Amino acid sequence: MAWSTALVTTTTAALDVQALRKQYPSLSNKVEGKSLVYLDSACTALKPKVVADRLHDFYTNWGGCGGKRSTHLLSQQVEAWFQEARVETARFLNAEKADEIVFTGSTTDGINLVARAFPFSNERNEVIVTDVEHNSVVLPFKQAEAEGRIKLRFCPITDAGPDLNALASIISKKTALIAMTRSSNVLGGSFSVHPVSQLARAHGAKLLLDDAQYLSSHREDVQASNADFVAFSSHKLGGPFGVGVLYGKEHLLNGLGHYRVGGGTVKDYEVGDTQDDVTPIYLDAPMRFEAGVQNFAGAAAFGDALKFLQTLDPDAVRSHVSDLVGYAIRKLQAFDEIEILGDPKTLKEGSLVSFYPKHKEFSAKDFNLYLNHELKDKFIAIRIGDHCAHILHKRMKIKETLRLSFFAYNTKEEIDVFGAALESYIHEACR
Repeated sequence: MAWSTALVTTTTAALDVQALRKQYPSLSNKVEGKSLVYLDSACTALKPKVVADRLHDFYTNWGGCGGKRSTHLLSQQVEAWFQEARVETARFLNAEKADEIVFTGSTTDGINLVARAFPFSNERNEVIVTDVEHNSVVLPFKQAEAEGRIKLRFCPITDAGPDLNALASIISKKTALIAMTRSSNVLGGSFSVHPVSQLARAHGAKLLLDDAQYLSSHREDVQASNADFVAFSSHKLGGPFGVGVLYGKEHLLNGLGHYRVGGGTVKDYEVGDTQDDVTPIYLDAPMRFEAGVQNFAGAAAFGDALKFLQTLDPDAVRSHVSDLVGYAIRKLQAFDEIEILGDPKTLKEGSLVSFYPKHKEFSAKDFNLYLNHELKDKFIAIRIGDHCAHILHKRMKIKETLRLSFFAYNTKEEIDVFGAALESYIHEACR
């Protein structure tokens, strides 16, 4: 299935944040009787009403089994929605074909698929990742290394992304794959893919992008980036949990081995003359990777989430989120008791800001409790810890960091509320 390769655009002139906030019911809810200030969208984005409505309608009025199993009207409609979501996802990424979209359970699941099914050989068995990667990138390939299938190499980073000089010294004719995030869930910012892609092409290696953190405030054009594989999750874009996407170039997907097999992945069997002579004939991608009954409701609602996001001007979203990051940086720079991670100039290309305490009396865990329970009329949600990026924290020699992360629905007023809470906590704990 193919269409015009032009990216979807809108004529929306600016982002009406207050109108947008009304589409997210959670923002008007009370938490322990307090107004919610949600600054944790890097963990998961809140869900727009269209997503909740689709899930309610699906389970209330439809609920049939898709995957071309049954042929009654309920199942036909469910299968149609499932495939429409695939088409919508392909459009969102500017993929050439809908068949380049594999539905998975999460970003983690998609990366595991590549790690498990990639055709490594004795001649090409090295994978390069960077120090900034999430465990969902590192561990699937660490497991492959433990099984003796690959050798895993680690590339250091700079504020702009992978250290290209180091990468050039690590990559070789044995490199099969480079796996990297497009936007760190700790350091923020966004990394340029093109220099890495050029190095990969020059050495015959493939490129896998972890876009889980990137797509919340950027558009990915897989044809422009020339990525071979891209993994991301529905829930970080306002869709349901339990739905992920693996994009792969069609010929590369069909060149992968098997990951999970079962119902829905075979089109027939060859049955020979002897009792044990039975050979499955597998379907092509994407169906060969979508074993068993799928999350049909989740995929349909994810398609609606993408349609909703595409009613927003992507440039306006990017500008708004960049402004929020810059505003948060200026607020945080006023406090000597903390240290911001990363270069403020490059941080504005992302959707988050992380910092760590410098004052010995500043406890991240106590501050988190303070934000949840000690404020009179606000409940502030942020994230503290290692953010599933243990290696990065070890390299930086920092135990844990605190993270503010933003989506299109956030406001500067919410950052002001956080800043006042931070000032109050520091006054009480660090003076």
